[in-house]
Amino acid sequence: MDPTVDTPPRGLLDPRAGAGVYREALIPAAGDLAGIVAHHWAVRWDLRGSAPYEVETLPGPAVVLVVESGKCRVHGVLRGRFSHALTEAGDIFGTTFRPAGFRPLLHRPVSGLTDRVVPGTDVFGPAAERLAARIASTGDIDERRVIAETFVRDHLTAPTPALDLVNSLVDEIMNDRECLRVDDLVDRHGLGKRVLQKLFREHVGVGPKWVIQRYRLHEAAQRLDAREIELATLAAELGYADQAHFTRDFKAAVGRSPADYGR
Repeated sequence: MDPTVDTPPRGLLDPRAGAGVYREALIPAAGDLAGIVAHHWAVRWDLRGSAPYEVETLPGPAVVLVVESGKCRVHGVLRGRFSHALTEAGDIFGTTFRPAGFRPLLHRPVSGLTDRVVPGTDVFGPAAERLAARIASTGDIDERRVIAETFVRDHLTAPTPALDLVNSLVDEIMNDRECLRVDDLVDRHGLGKRVLQKLFREHVGVGPKWVIQRYRLHEAAQRLDAREIELATLAAELGYADQAHFTRDFKAAVGRSPADYGR
């Protein structure tokens, strides 16, 4: 099983630059984990005799469990860019959780992992080392998926009643271009701002305002990659009052202005 990604994953910066450098696959999660796991993914590369390649991402509101070189690590929601150097030959297998999906495995507020990448043993103890060893023992993607999902089920406790609500709110932010402010969620769902902020920090690790801005910047990067729109029009469609404000936010997150991105 090796499904090839036809469109770049959300949050991957400069995907065209990586064409031919590495191969990435997205693997659907089992149906019984639909509220917990968004998907699995695998990256393979062989750069022996070539210069290292730096992959940059603008992470979304999700915790990620990663196994690389026989080691397991947990990425909390990272509010800045994340860079990872690919060298020589290797592979990575990852499990990306739904926005609220990691809370039933962590047993405490997910905000404690925000802006942190920690060894898997910090969260799961020696079981993380056993997971990494089992995944390293096979190169078959479907076998790795089964191993990862068995691990998730073994560590899963009863989800909180808020899990489905928070997941649905984040999905709404991602898919509805008209959802541009926290007040939009307040008006639609009758939830107070403080309630929303507490729910998001407990289950996602960041506030709803950050999630709204991050998904809008993901959309901006995708559309700039496609070179399909003028900057002023893009800024307006993303809910910015003016192009200058959009440019500041984009540059702060991506490290380049929208005009320079993708060149």
